[in-house]
Amino acid sequence: MATFLIGYDVEDPDPRVTRNFLVAARDMHEELDAPATFFIVGRTLRQSPEQFARFVEHPLFDLQQHTETHLRLKTVYQQNEDGITVFRGGSPEAVRADVAAAQRTFQDLLGFRPIGLTGPYNYYRGICDRPDLVEIVHAEGIRFLRCWGRDERDWQPTPFFAPFPLTELGFGDVFEFGIHGWQDCIRRREIGWANLDGYFALIREDIDRVVAADGVFSYCQHDWSSVRDDPELSLTRRILAYAREQGMRIVSYVDYYANLAAGPDRESAPKKEN
Repeated sequence: MATFLIGYDVEDPDPRVTRNFLVAARDMHEELDAPATFFIVGRTLRQSPEQFARFVEHPLFDLQQHTETHLRLKTVYQQNEDGITVFRGGSPEAVRADVAAAQRTFQDLLGFRPIGLTGPYNYYRGICDRPDLVEIVHAEGIRFLRCWGRDERDWQPTPFFAPFPLTELGFGDVFEFGIHGWQDCIRRREIGWANLDGYFALIREDIDRVVAADGVFSYCQHDWSSVRDDPELSLTRRILAYAREQGMRIVSYVDYYANLAAGPDRESAPKKEN
């Protein structure tokens, strides 16, 4: 059965945006009985601890981290029709400090340490080419990553592939999920924020492709982009409803990771599904 994973990067510096998103997301996901994961920046969590606390132990929601300050784990060397744009990443020391700070923020405010992490901006190959960074996040208790979210040009779309363990790096208990296709904020900006129908049509094509391959769609939205020109999340509701209509199961990242970690069959390298 094909699988749909929806993860929201929750990162807006304005707590009003995040709080409005949290209310709308809870209502919509409860209405559809659809699980989701929030990958939360530590400083965003600090701005609204009571609002996030309402999601702890909620049966539909999984809370993971997105670093403390939205620090890029790697440099992004982006090449597209606009030319080359460089977004510099943090040093290994800075990455260690930022990921550790996010773990402390979660522990202090919500009472637990996440086991999942989305890398800000995402990267070609995730951090598979940086075993030093894998070692850093592993030492902080991270066991699944959503960091491979760009193609060989550090642009998009990213090919669809099955989540896989980083066994060859010596971390068989760490899985990379990736972000497939386009991040919502990039694609919606390109086609026009108000063009909800156009965006839905594009995502529908991706869903159909994954269903045909009986694969996994690791899909990324953000708090601020999800509510932009769509405060009630009607677009996201359409996407989730369509995925379910096509027979996809919708699960959280942490539940999917638990099944992978316990299962006998593992992929040792990314296997394209498109």
